[in-house]
Amino acid sequence: MKKITLLLVVGTLFLATATQAQVSFGLKGGLNFSTADVDGLSVDSKTGYHFGAYAVIKAGPIGIQPEAYFSAQKLSADGEDVDLSYIQVPILLRLGFAKILYLNAGPQFGINTKAELGGGDIKDDIKGMDLSAALGAGLDLPMGLGAQVRYVKGLTNASEINGVDWKNAMFQVSVTYALFGNN
Repeated sequence: MKKITLLLVVGTLFLATATQAQVSFGLKGGLNFSTADVDGLSVDSKTGYHFGAYAVIKAGPIGIQPEAYFSAQKLSADGEDVDLSYIQVPILLRLGFAKILYLNAGPQFGINTKAELGGGDIKDDIKGMDLSAALGAGLDLPMGLGAQVRYVKGLTNASEINGVDWKNAMFQVSVTYALFGNN
């Protein structure tokens, strides 16, 4: 009987929290300033871009912010241009402050869609999946607009070449627009 009572209390609290949840959905886009830590190569940052969609599911100041976006990550390695493209899927914990400011952090899963070095295909040399950690902050502005900054650091080796350690990194600046709901 105690287990049933406990289950009913926990279920009631969950339902009360779920009915209080606010959901929003929107679009985002911005600039990537990409680099990488690669064994034996001198890597310089170049500017790329990203665009996609996001959702915010929150109850009070705490929430979850899943996203899906296309990311063109460009850099220069030993004077040669490297063009990488990923479908990025971060799942971020979001903590709000003062109604307009929030911090977010969590894992980001990347699916490689393009890898070129100096115009030549190197997709076989880059792993198909990339796991990163993302840490950022943002502002929820009037009329559904918002702004975000984020640092993303690769946690796994992106190289398929034995003995080469390649970890992607990028700094992002984004503009967001909520299609429905309030961020």
